[in-house]
Amino acid sequence: MPTLPNLHVRWRWLRRWRARHLNVDRHAVVDHVCEAGAMAPRYVFMTVMSCGIATLGLLQGSAAVIIGAMLISPLMGPIVSMGMSLATFDFRALRSALKAIAIGVAVSLLTATVIVMASPLREPTAEILARTEPTLFDLLVAVFSGLAGAYATITRKGETIVGVAIATALMPPLAVVGFGVAVGSGTIAGGAAFLFMTNLLAIALSVTIMARWYGFGATDSPKQTAWQATLIVGTFVLLSIPLGLALRNIAARGVVDRTVRTTLDEAARDVGGRITTLRVDRDKRTLLIDAVMMTPAYRPQLADQIERTLEAATGQPVVVELREVVTADVDAQAREQASASLAQLRDSVQRLQSAARVDQEARTASERALDALREQALGHFGRFEVLQGGGEASWQLRPEAGLDLRAAHRLETALRDGNRRPQVRVVPALQPLPLIGFGDDSASLDADASATVRDIAWALERWQLASVEVTGYAGGDDALASARAEAVAAALREAGVMVTAVDAADREQAREMVAREGRGAIRAARVQAASTGD
Repeated sequence: MPTLPNLHVRWRWLRRWRARHLNVDRHAVVDHVCEAGAMAPRYVFMTVMSCGIATLGLLQGSAAVIIGAMLISPLMGPIVSMGMSLATFDFRALRSALKAIAIGVAVSLLTATVIVMASPLREPTAEILARTEPTLFDLLVAVFSGLAGAYATITRKGETIVGVAIATALMPPLAVVGFGVAVGSGTIAGGAAFLFMTNLLAIALSVTIMARWYGFGATDSPKQTAWQATLIVGTFVLLSIPLGLALRNIAARGVVDRTVRTTLDEAARDVGGRITTLRVDRDKRTLLIDAVMMTPAYRPQLADQIERTLEAATGQPVVVELREVVTADVDAQAREQASASLAQLRDSVQRLQSAARVDQEARTASERALDALREQALGHFGRFEVLQGGGEASWQLRPEAGLDLRAAHRLETALRDGNRRPQVRVVPALQPLPLIGFGDDSASLDADASATVRDIAWALERWQLASVEVTGYAGGDDALASARAEAVAAALREAGVMVTAVDAADREQAREMVAREGRGAIRAARVQAASTGD
């Protein structure tokens, strides 16, 4: 352990090193900072423009547009001025910087609120939700941005580029606060406001630390009265308190989130499954956990077990919504169902054959099997016709058979397995085409949706329908609804189906569909026969 004399020597060496290598024109830097942080019409105008672009980017979920807003944001000037005034104990500069920041915040909130209220897009996008609560990474971005901003300002190198980093940590959260106010969501507005204040304080204090490192102090500002100096010190302390609280909350949230993830992963491994989606929200002190688990078998009591484990580990009330997706072999299930149907048919055929043995001299074994199969199909499922001299057969199912498109398609697949004769062509009963479901905020077809598209294409070919129309639903989000409709249309065209129209349902159409089909219809696309003109 170094002794006190050694520490004193090292400190003197460090001071000499700073005086030799960190020598800047401090008066020129202070004058430049005061000028850049002053209130001016250009500052207000550029704040309005930057916030407007950022708000539109957030509503569209476009990171590129949000980055564009950062390029013109003027927030760096007053924030660097605030941090520098704390380092130099300049009361007048601190007051001027706080005034500019307050006006910029008010103008930004007003701009974002007006744009959101005038926009038809009211659903929170992923870009908006990502800025509703601070994380350790957000805080690190703010700290690094503040240090870089102070360095660029003091050395007069790269201020514009660094200003983009500072604006990235401040303008999007401020626009999200306006969004929350416009839609009446206190959770979104409050979380984004907390993130904004945390980033603002982290940047300002980082600037103060960097300025002190370069030797800025009370000698670089006009003399202050005792109460002004006390007020500045008190301001520094007050700014440090919420930042410390934010750090504590972020650390606590990180520990809880890791505990939740570890607990769910262990529970999934114990049953041979895995967690694919996990979201942790908070309602006051209650943890709200929404998770999707792929599992080979359904475990109805698993969610309650996870709740008890997490409550014991975190000491908080926990509500777990666990959606289990059974990953059994779908093709094997289809073969089993088809085999059971065929077994029933074989039993019926054998009974009919026993009754018809009196005329077996006049009929061949093949004719007896075909007649028995025809009679059984007529009695239970629909009209069965033998074509091309017994080489092929058509099975027209009746609605009373109770088979939807997927079951009918699987039945045909099973009947066509191998070289069994005749080759049966199943025609499903006329019925509404099923909705094609999508994940939240997704326009990509997963395995189940792709299977549904194949079933629809198969049924359209069997019904000899030449063309269809596709409509996408996303609760009023026209871009997402159009993307879903286009994805389905592309898959249908690849399957050989002619798509004559691709449309996105508006909010009223989506509301009607939800009332008719349930909440799942808001994340779906619908295929229907193309309308024909007179």
